[in-house]
Amino acid sequence: MRIGFNYTLGDTAPLVRKLLEAGHIDYVELLIDNFLAVPIDELEAGFAAPVGFHIMFSKFIENDTPALESLARRLRELIERLRPLYVSDHVARFSHDGRQLYHLAEIDYVGDYPQVRERVDWWQQQLGCQLLLENYPSIMDGGHDAPAFHERLYRDTGAGVLFDASNAVCAHLNCGVPLEAWEGVIEHSSHFHTAGYNLSILQPHLILDTHDQVLSEATLGFLQRYRGLFDGPEATLTYERDGRFDEAEIIGDLQRLRGIFPSSPVEPRT
Repeated sequence: MRIGFNYTLGDTAPLVRKLLEAGHIDYVELLIDNFLAVPIDELEAGFAAPVGFHIMFSKFIENDTPALESLARRLRELIERLRPLYVSDHVARFSHDGRQLYHLAEIDYVGDYPQVRERVDWWQQQLGCQLLLENYPSIMDGGHDAPAFHERLYRDTGAGVLFDASNAVCAHLNCGVPLEAWEGVIEHSSHFHTAGYNLSILQPHLILDTHDQVLSEATLGFLQRYRGLFDGPEATLTYERDGRFDEAEIIGDLQRLRGIFPSSPVEPRT
């Protein structure tokens, strides 16, 4: 298992380099939307380590074709040059009836399936590589349909899952989606996410995927329980932190992950 860290903002570059130099992480996941304007040579020289690509705002389910084709051309160029470990995106709704949503909304896994399948197949062809789709931290009962949705989508399109263990825990705590329901997805996945979560401000409280807290015992226990399914020679696990960049907390969490998944040799990207 290779353990990585998400790099979303320029200000965190010194921390990411420090984590690499100390051996706490093996690769860097780029929130690639934020770096589309950066020259490729600079991106190549940014980190002496492998990288993964995480796409946030393609909105490929609802965006117009010319915009997506333009984005795909830039992404294909980056994929060819940087050879990322994986390319991932989000299955979610960014708008409703033409109005931008403040938070991403979960899709209807049954009713939306035909449209999503068509768009995933098309978007994957535009990118020229397998696409991994992150599971949603469900807050409503429709989340029970998510595991079967992802398994079906994999069979129909070849698109895999960037399985977020903490998102699955959020869905379990919010609406009772059994962690066991994800066994088939985990078994066929090689790339994973994990992060801290927190309570919503308003009551009744929901568990939100905030990326600003230490890993919960529930998440660590989930990873330990299914260690045999998560781990593998090509497996990666990205630790996400988007707020409260407490270096001691981050290192502590990375060490706990390393305790579950001992390090293996990683060759630097050349």
